[in-house]
Amino acid sequence: MKFSTQLVSALVGAASVSSVLAHPERLTKDNLKNELVGRSSSNCAAQIEARKAKMQEKRAASLYQRRQAEASRLGRRDEMSMMKRDVYSTIQNDTCVLAPDTIFGPYAIDEEIYRHDVREGQTGVDMYLDIGVIDIETCEPLPNAYLTIWHCNASGIYSGFTGIDPDTAELSDGWTKQTDGTTDEETFLRGVMSTNSEGMAEFLSIFPGYYVTRSTHIHLTVQTNVTSKSADDYSYNTAGVQHVGQLFFNESLINSVYELDPYSAHLDTLNRTTNDEDSVYSVANADGYSSIISVQLLGETIADGLVGYITVGVNTSNSVLTSGNTVNPMGVIPTVSVASSVRAAATVVDAADGYVARKF
Repeated sequence: MKFSTQLVSALVGAASVSSVLAHPERLTKDNLKNELVGRSSSNCAAQIEARKAKMQEKRAASLYQRRQAEASRLGRRDEMSMMKRDVYSTIQNDTCVLAPDTIFGPYAIDEEIYRHDVREGQTGVDMYLDIGVIDIETCEPLPNAYLTIWHCNASGIYSGFTGIDPDTAELSDGWTKQTDGTTDEETFLRGVMSTNSEGMAEFLSIFPGYYVTRSTHIHLTVQTNVTSKSADDYSYNTAGVQHVGQLFFNESLINSVYELDPYSAHLDTLNRTTNDEDSVYSVANADGYSSIISVQLLGETIADGLVGYITVGVNTSNSVLTSGNTVNPMGVIPTVSVASSVRAAATVVDAADGYVARKF
């Protein structure tokens, strides 16, 4: 995605350029407070509760169709598993503690693919991620918001940066960096989806791995007022970014997932940074905020898959920096050229899974 927001003052003004380049995801509580807009969940809880019955009625209308589509794709799962799958069709009142703004981090990429299934053959524990988006000024679900997610694979590697060693964050032997900092044109575990009339968007991915100095997380941006809606153009040239965040998981879940293949192999080469040790986590979960994804089992065990949910509050008049040395070490979000065949393949995968672009 291309962003129209122009370079303004640095987010982390107190940090030196050298320290930002050495650790582009370092963020302090005081610096972040200057960028946050109040997002108290209690301000919107009553409105969400009042809409609950109406939302449940709409959810029931599509429940049977969703279960049948899921059962067809995953024939080994029983009806109870299908019931567990469809728990997050609407904004959830009991999980409405809103994730605050944080920062892009060093592995953001422009021009992502619009798709529901972002896995591209990456192995790991399958995970549906349902994201509810509300307008914090109206406390209403925010439809037609475009969400971008990206995260590393089970080995800690990001697409577009597969030449970066996740254990050191340095360039691996035999690899070279392009001028924009990327090492390749891979696109796995990245994608864009838009919210429906209930303010909901869903991705199918895998549970993320981890890399040096960071706990397990997923990156997220939210854009409103997107103008480009053609079949292959999701650059959104005139749409600014209203929210950028990082989403986390409970420690107990992380430890349980990482006992499984292929995650367990990485523990042999790199000790995991825990949530308590992660600088971004500490900021994103302070002062009543929560960026922790609520997770349920899809089947009987973790290996059967997971369903995650989180609510994100967005101030539609907000504007987030998309350039400068606090965004990433290069000071600009790179663009990866996605082949038309790759986009077409993503569309085929989603269609087989019962998803059609912009229809939920």
